[in-house]
Amino acid sequence: SVIGNDHPSPCYNALKMSLEILLARSAGFCFGVKKAIEKAETLDGEVPIFGYLIHTPQEVERLRAKGKRNVHELSDVGSGRVVVTAHGLDIHKLDSLKDGQREVIDTTCPLVTRIYREGWKMQDKGARVVIIGDPDHVEVKGIASRMKDPIIVYHEEDLERVPTDRPIGIICQSTLLMEKWKKFTDLLTSRCRVIDAVDTICKPTKDRQSAAEELAQSVDVMLVVGGYNSSNTSKLREVCARYLGEARTHHIERPEEIVPDWFSDDMRVGVTAGASTPDYVIQAVIERVRALDPVSVVE
Repeated sequence: SVIGNDHPSPCYNALKMSLEILLARSAGFCFGVKKAIEKAETLDGEVPIFGYLIHTPQEVERLRAKGKRNVHELSDVGSGRVVVTAHGLDIHKLDSLKDGQREVIDTTCPLVTRIYREGWKMQDKGARVVIIGDPDHVEVKGIASRMKDPIIVYHEEDLERVPTDRPIGIICQSTLLMEKWKKFTDLLTSRCRVIDAVDTICKPTKDRQSAAEELAQSVDVMLVVGGYNSSNTSKLREVCARYLGEARTHHIERPEEIVPDWFSDDMRVGVTAGASTPDYVIQAVIERVRALDPVSVVE
């Protein structure tokens, strides 16, 4: 049985039901990604996207077929229009794009720009900004580039680099694990002069993590659908594996990656998806599982 999410899915009934497919109540596209894609699709002709607008390979391919190709170097952008992704961009790179007299279509999610504002407010109060997040992620690079001498922490040992002799303010990557936010802020509060700790994990991320956690506790196996380079999808896999273990938690990009040996009769199969995974990919995964054995999918 697939129990619905924020995206309507069809209902199927079969005479026999040896597998149940349950879809997380919150899964797939968030409004920021949806808005960025819609904006890119309104642009006529060939328009480069600086970085990845979305981390689902099927969508990357679909957009490329429409002339919206990914570029990663300023020299590859050309002199016309360029799209900045929903994750945002390092301010120095953004300024360079603008200095080149290009038309910059900035689709940075408002929930990401909120993180910038929270950091600036902390700095205005005299705090040194601490960012909890992956230093290699484009969003974190964008946040850090807008702060004065920020400290990025991602592993527990990184916390040792945070000064204890001056006030700090704490913000985080929008797709951070909620569990990591609590753990790190508790540790920093116990050893540092924290003047502010603002949870900047976005609501779509929280909704998807909470829904995945809830579902993982009631199924036998979990399919996590989304790009392998998608931060928020990887976090969903971590949440599910906490309850089901790595052997029963499967992060896949495409339905063709599903292995029949993952399933057996009378199993409950959970499905969740990252914020950059479109409905048609989620439904294709469900159909692939249904094709293994007669099942019933319930909205």
